[in-house]
Amino acid sequence: MKTYQLENDFILLQFLDVGASITKLVKKANDTNYVIHYQDYDDYNDNSYFLGGTIGRVAGRVFPPTYNNFKGQTVQLDVNEGRLHLHGGKYGFHKQNWTVEQTGELEYTLSYFDGSSLYEPMVFKIIYRLENNNFIIEYRARADVPSPCNITNHSYFNLNKDKRETVENHFLQTLPAKIQVIDKEFIPTDVYDDMTRENDFFNFKTGKRVKEAFAKNTPLSTFCAEGIDLAYVFTEKGSPQIHLFSNDGENELKIYSNQESCVIYTLNKIDKEVLVNDGIPIQKYGGITFEMQRRPNYIHECEDSLTQDYFSNIRYEII
Repeated sequence: MKTYQLENDFILLQFLDVGASITKLVKKANDTNYVIHYQDYDDYNDNSYFLGGTIGRVAGRVFPPTYNNFKGQTVQLDVNEGRLHLHGGKYGFHKQNWTVEQTGELEYTLSYFDGSSLYEPMVFKIIYRLENNNFIIEYRARADVPSPCNITNHSYFNLNKDKRETVENHFLQTLPAKIQVIDKEFIPTDVYDDMTRENDFFNFKTGKRVKEAFAKNTPLSTFCAEGIDLAYVFTEKGSPQIHLFSNDGENELKIYSNQESCVIYTLNKIDKEVLVNDGIPIQKYGGITFEMQRRPNYIHECEDSLTQDYFSNIRYEII
């Protein structure tokens, strides 16, 4: 496992070749690491919480765990969460070793050939680049035949300098969106809720504290383990899609992307004790992730579920 670093006057970025996992995204003005990471980097070999990892071949949950390939044949996928194929399955991109090459003073290119998974062979490149106070990710992929592809990053953000403070009092605003309803098995459905009635507490279009969406004693809140674990499918264009502030308002993050949705998850389920950052036990609501991607289960919802050329970009503005 190797560690790599980029740095300019505003940001320090650190990542690993394993999973292309981001371990540090530091605002240098006040030395705040915006992301949480395992204290013991050996934990990235398993990375059961997906901390900072690259997620693919298909991000999110797929059910039934199959897809129809370019020949119209049904391909069976592996399952790694109940009956679901989650985040690329048992051998997702977050567990793979990426080849890393510095391609600019403030840029690295990471490469991986996916030739042994259940999906068709595909060549992948990730570009990590710093531009002033922005960290930019570009995902590119190419296949000889059309194949599923939906990649994202799974960094958990906690903008508090002291990571013993949770994100419950972070202030969050999103672009107007509908949420993709899930069932008790976390299966994404083809039902979309505009959050104007029973589920209005999940609506962040006007901005509010993250904890205002917690523990609301409704079926969807119960399915989400009393936090947030939902895809927000944007209904309006604009930017940023995501705007987040630390508890004290001192640190700020804006996220821009070309993707149609964002899965927001507030680290609701703690099933393995590990230490993060400065030896702090991982805790419920200790971070919040924004997975910019196509909507979960899109390979069963959308006609254009296969591609030979894939491109996605995410820009994180560190303020």
